[in-house]
Amino acid sequence: MREEGCRTKVQPACCEDRAACDELSGMPIAMAYVPWQKWRALYEVEKGFHCGTIFEELNKPFRGIGGCSR
Repeated sequence: MREEGCRTKVQPACCEDRAACDELSGMPIAMAYVPWQKWRALYEVEKGFHCGTIFEELNKPFRGIGGCSR
């Protein structure tokens, strides 16, 4: 028999009232700090289009695996 893992159980109230199932409703709103992007280490136009960014330090390709990139 398969283990269900971390799946949450659907409550009957969720089917009728989705607001009753909002697990984040009691959480405070977060305040984010986003630093200004520094204009350094820029890619050439063609490489920027290929990478999806002109900033070398923002070139973080999606590899489809979890964890830290090494």
